[in-house]
Amino acid sequence: MIELPEPSPIRIPPLRGGKPEITMAPLIDVVFLLLIFFMVTTIFPDHQGLTIERPVAAASAPLQRGELRFGIDRQGAIHHRGERISPATVTLLVERQLAQRPDSQILLDVDRRAATDSLIRLMDACKRGGATQLGIVTDPPPP
Repeated sequence: MIELPEPSPIRIPPLRGGKPEITMAPLIDVVFLLLIFFMVTTIFPDHQGLTIERPVAAASAPLQRGELRFGIDRQGAIHHRGERISPATVTLLVERQLAQRPDSQILLDVDRRAATDSLIRLMDACKRGGATQLGIVTDPPPP
């Protein structure tokens, strides 16, 4: 049989009485890390909740600027920044934009299933506001 050496006594310091503490510094660090993570990974959509199925155009070109954008949904309703608006409001918004920046382009984001009448109403409202540069947003063709 193999003999094992005698264990040496380990001195364990006596426990101190008192309340346990939770330090706040690591908690604050974790909260800031989570805040930074969510700020970096958040995606801000361009369409503001309006679902539009765009037409496809092979000869489309990207625009350099587009300061004012209107959308027409499948039912033909006009939207701006997620809110439904009237053609008179479109005219007013275009007038204000052109007063600030005369070289502004007006982008029309029209659902491909919307009636042409809706597009014509929107274009007329933009023209009444003084717009000369209108662009229709399309998707590029699939590869």
